[in-house]
Amino acid sequence: MKNKLIFLGCIIFIAIILRLSALSKSLIENVYSRFFYKGLAGSLNKISGKFSFSLGEILLVIFIILLILFIVFTVKNLITEKERLKTLFNFLYAIVCMAIILYIIFMAVWGLNYHRIPLTDNYSDYTNKPIENEDIYSVAEYLIKDINNLKSQIKYQNINTNYQALNRMIEADYKNIFDEFDFLNMNYIRTKPIKSSKLFLYLQILGIYNPFTFESNVNILIPYISFPFTIAHEMSHQIGISHEDEANFLAYLVCSKSEDLFIRYSGDFEALLYLLGQLNRDENYGRLIDNLNEETKEEIREHNNFWRGYSGELSKVSKNVNDAYLKANSQKEGLRSYSRVVRLLVYYYRSKNLL
Repeated sequence: MKNKLIFLGCIIFIAIILRLSALSKSLIENVYSRFFYKGLAGSLNKISGKFSFSLGEILLVIFIILLILFIVFTVKNLITEKERLKTLFNFLYAIVCMAIILYIIFMAVWGLNYHRIPLTDNYSDYTNKPIENEDIYSVAEYLIKDINNLKSQIKYQNINTNYQALNRMIEADYKNIFDEFDFLNMNYIRTKPIKSSKLFLYLQILGIYNPFTFESNVNILIPYISFPFTIAHEMSHQIGISHEDEANFLAYLVCSKSEDLFIRYSGDFEALLYLLGQLNRDENYGRLIDNLNEETKEEIREHNNFWRGYSGELSKVSKNVNDAYLKANSQKEGLRSYSRVVRLLVYYYRSKNLL
């Protein structure tokens, strides 16, 4: 009993130290994110990158199976053993220790990135002026012009919408953002397909980053128009970007700097959806939509209808879990944090003197 309590005390102490270290964004940014995480993830993803399948997905299945077996074994012992109180204590002790150890590993290999200096600091000269509806309209108008232009060119070209082909192209395109964000430059690997993609559709999950195997995974059954943006989003997590709005922003930048027309179109398309979601449905909104070409309007309708088809009780549970996870990791707005990319887009366009 004494040894158990000492061990529990030690891991609680380590967890507290990790949590306290997160109070200093400067320390996390300069020591953890730019040095420790880069070295750790940049080295170990070379190992996971040798496998074409997702190690993280397999480990998750194994973990769930072992957890179920452990619970079944404990219940059996509670029924058959005489010392039920001791069995129950050992079960609860094991669960608590496992949860704390997983927390320690999570924070050490990835979680502290949630406490690094935000990307908005790179645009500090453009954040003093409040963001108005007019700013969002202006960015949306710019994107609509680009979307219309790209759509007119795409009509006359063979567009590659194959996941693996886009995966390779975006892996190469990521180097384009390191000129502006050189502190993010590190070794990274392309994303991997999720084998249980159908289940993830019902969970309404487009992709997921596994911090324990340093793998970015993408649901390969999502609408093809979302492939490039989602691939770029998940890869941003791999290079140390934890917050979802920042991951969306980098995904847009990567897509916008690509030479491939379809990749650029996907970035504009997804960014426009976030912008439209922030605007009031008034006359100005109507005029904005009127300027969008008919094919893209239809693609937006198909996109919305696709996800409505997978909406249900399972997706509600998934959203609640994801919302709680994000809020527990310094993203107070939970799932709505994805939409905060609008703020970064406005700052970015201000920095380019386009607003």
